[in-house]
Amino acid sequence: MTVNVLFLCDDNARLGPMAEAYLNADDGRSIRAFSAGLSPAPALAEGVARVLAAHGLVAEGLQPKSWQLFALPHAPVPDVVVGLSAAALAATRRVWPTHARLLDWCVGPHTTRLVGRDALRDAFHELRRRINLALEEGAFRPVALRQIA
Repeated sequence: MTVNVLFLCDDNARLGPMAEAYLNADDGRSIRAFSAGLSPAPALAEGVARVLAAHGLVAEGLQPKSWQLFALPHAPVPDVVVGLSAAALAATRRVWPTHARLLDWCVGPHTTRLVGRDALRDAFHELRRRINLALEEGAFRPVALRQIA
């Protein structure tokens, strides 16, 4: 069974796409990562592709998208939803399936202002640290579905 992880942020131009690229980099896991934002930017933020490339990851195929796409009936159903900003998870909490595990990481108070190589690099390192820890602790496993008797 593949576990779908959705990373939510404000504009889906920085944090979400970096987390998505990092988690999807290892094909050996049965985890598929996606990212979305509350108000998607028109394109990835400048520097995101460079930060990913510096870590052997590609930005190809990454683009900002709305969280509302994942609420559609034909969309991948998230098993785990990770809020990367203070507002992201709070604004969408009631939309996700009852079986979804909700994680509120809030990786920085001003995520839409992450500009410059150092800020993006530092944000990527924090995301990588949290993702690795979540993998070790099993936090990306979905909440067990309740059995109906």
